[in-house]
Amino acid sequence: MKFFKKLLGKSKPLTTSKVAFSYKDQEILRDISISLKPGELVAIIGKSGCGKSTFLKIIAGIIPQPDQGKIKIFGKPKFFSKDKIGFTPQETAMIPDLSILDNIKIFGLNSGITERKATRKAKKLLKMLKLEEDKNKLPSQLSGGQRVRLNIVLSLLHDPEILILDEPFTGLDFRNRRLLWHFLETLRKRGKSIILTSHLLAETQEHVDRLIILKNGKIFFSGNLESLKTKLKINYIYELRFTHLSQENLEKIKKYCEYKDLKILDSYQRYLMFGINTEREKSYLIKLLNKLNLKFNEISFREPNLDETFLKAE
Repeated sequence: MKFFKKLLGKSKPLTTSKVAFSYKDQEILRDISISLKPGELVAIIGKSGCGKSTFLKIIAGIIPQPDQGKIKIFGKPKFFSKDKIGFTPQETAMIPDLSILDNIKIFGLNSGITERKATRKAKKLLKMLKLEEDKNKLPSQLSGGQRVRLNIVLSLLHDPEILILDEPFTGLDFRNRRLLWHFLETLRKRGKSIILTSHLLAETQEHVDRLIILKNGKIFFSGNLESLKTKLKINYIYELRFTHLSQENLEKIKKYCEYKDLKILDSYQRYLMFGINTEREKSYLIKLLNKLNLKFNEISFREPNLDETFLKAE
């Protein structure tokens, strides 16, 4: 048994190879291959509908089988190691008419552990997530943030090696998000591997080891923010507000940007946000604006965050 555990410990917690999935003749995922390291925190990001939640449900076993590809947990087929995965869905999964403590006992039994073990494990988790005083309440008596945290507790009762979270920060205020990030960092330090989705990109970039961007059902990028900036050729955000900007001049600016491989990341009335790669590109852009006799105020010239970088990936 010790040898068996040691053998598993040397394997990558999660690997997927060329996973594909379609629904009603619509291709959702294509050729998704990733590997998750022990103690790694990975975020999967992408536009709504790009397949993020579907992919998480496939590797968690909620969707039983992809159309193509292989999924292995610690080097074994997915079904072999379901006990090693904890899955937290977007929707709260608790039974509304039972207390938190009773929910814990039932979810523990469903996870294959005794009520006593589930209660003992939950006691530590509830304390870490500041829920220890609420264990006799009904789920309906909890705030939205408390229910989100309880949802995570229920997915960790069997002490899985891999935690999968689908949009865990939805509806949480800043204080609760910080509490949850600190909790995830504690799990990571204890060797847990974590994979999650989130639309809070600027915040996510501060905490994760790696970003995976899904686009059109495929992996567009895997790496850190600096590597993404290099791939997309965007090192600066340049924001301008014009005194007046006609549609004719706006079209001229758009054509120039298309020709020079620049991108207008955002525009509203007299405001434009450009994603540019070098300071020289900025000077050339200013020359164009002066040639068009446009008056403007410079709002900022700075490094982009993940939200702004992601706009160029779309």
